[in-house]
Amino acid sequence: MSDATNPFTSHGKRATCMEMLQLYLDGEVTPEQRAYFLSHMDHCMPCFKTYQVDVAIRQLLKDRCCKEAAPGDLITQIRAQINQKSS
Repeated sequence: MSDATNPFTSHGKRATCMEMLQLYLDGEVTPEQRAYFLSHMDHCMPCFKTYQVDVAIRQLLKDRCCKEAAPGDLITQIRAQINQKSS
């Protein structure tokens, strides 16, 4: 996918996979960005795997803890710990 068609490119700077993922999961994307990211995920296994882990973490926290969306910093801390243990 070229930068010319990447709606996440801003001021000549392309968003990283993680930046796109977080914007998507937080619901802060335009319809064009959403479509682009979903298509990107079809071809990017790291994005697909990270997306699956993030969705599972968010759902688990929502179901077990507070019935509301988990704070972003808590999700970041959990993701970092998972990455450390899987490395």
